[in-house]
Amino acid sequence: MATTRIWAVRTRLDHMVDYVSNIEKTIALESVVDYATNERKTLAKEYVSCINCSYHDPYFSMVNTKKQFNDDKQILAFHAYQSFEAGEVDAELAHKVGVEYAKKLWGDRFEVVVGTHLNTEHIHNHFLINATSFVDGKRYCNTNKDIHNMRNISDEICRKYNLSVIENPQRGGKSRAQYFHEKTLKEMVRESIDFAISVSFTEKQFLNELKLAGYEINITDKNISVKHPCHNKFIRLKSLGKSYTNERLMERILDLNKEENQTIYSKKCFQIKPYFEKMHKGELGKLQRLFLHYQYVLGIIPKDNRIKPKYSEELQEAIRHIDEISNQTILICRNDIKSIDELQAYVNKTETELNNTIKQRQGYRNQIRRCKDEDAKNILKDKAKALTPDIRRLQKEIALCQMIESRSLEMNKFLNEIEKDRRTKQHERY
Repeated sequence: MATTRIWAVRTRLDHMVDYVSNIEKTIALESVVDYATNERKTLAKEYVSCINCSYHDPYFSMVNTKKQFNDDKQILAFHAYQSFEAGEVDAELAHKVGVEYAKKLWGDRFEVVVGTHLNTEHIHNHFLINATSFVDGKRYCNTNKDIHNMRNISDEICRKYNLSVIENPQRGGKSRAQYFHEKTLKEMVRESIDFAISVSFTEKQFLNELKLAGYEINITDKNISVKHPCHNKFIRLKSLGKSYTNERLMERILDLNKEENQTIYSKKCFQIKPYFEKMHKGELGKLQRLFLHYQYVLGIIPKDNRIKPKYSEELQEAIRHIDEISNQTILICRNDIKSIDELQAYVNKTETELNNTIKQRQGYRNQIRRCKDEDAKNILKDKAKALTPDIRRLQKEIALCQMIESRSLEMNKFLNEIEKDRRTKQHERY
């Protein structure tokens, strides 16, 4: 049977998007070896679907919706969960059920990211729902009625696909979520702990990552206990094994040798390493080399960005804008933009594409106003709506391009100062 739960997201919407669509959780286990060696697959997201928002950047779509309706409320989104009995579904069916479930519950008014996680015995779906409706800006409230409706619709869809459901659950007995075995619960908690450690550099970051995943946390002088989103009991982390004692957890969090695939680029499903190899071979253009070299000098990639005290001020500034810098780097690498002249040509081409797409959408909207047939009008509305994610993507690319030239000048200035300082010190030694 499928169990469900939902909770509010109040901080870091971008982290929540990363968590739901995490590529390491949404590809089948048997595909991992092929995945590591297949360049096409490294740019894909298996078992991730976006409803009413851009597949390539759902975070941008959701933020734009909030800006459009001036929504700055504390609750940014809702994170929902749907887990299946072990062995009852495969990845394809679980994702199909998840997408159908999301469309039926939220698809008419809200932007939703659906991610099917396959890295535990119980295949489970995660849903990130923008709290702001893209239709009219009204908010999703998550009332008791909504929660009851979630369970009923989940059961309805499970019956449709001949999956088990909990019929006539008894009050005072086990909750829907407690049907999982304790051994499996501990496995799920270990997996969440391991992931939180892999992307955290401080204890505070670690605890925040667990909260983003829906965990409740209880801390005492001797123990850290957590409660899984779909269970009613706290588990002491030290009961999970020797690697989860307080002392060992801190050692793992502070480990300076974390795998380099935990960079901002891996979270964006972009392989940056091949471009460093091209840079060393002299195969990249000046603009591409500048952006990569700047991040390398600061230690953002591929070095550990925590051990660069010499450039701490510049590093802190770069980290504040790392999402923008990484998106700009991906844009100039993926589109092979080697110089400022090529950048301007790309901007001109993108602006033309944007204007044509806006005109096409406006054309559909004009037809809607004149159309009297409801069926035809609905078709036109769907066509107009389908163009909106493309328009947002093109607008974002133009905005990124407009900042690249000024940022390249700042990078050049910084790198020149570093080189001048290095030469001065070298001269003083002799």
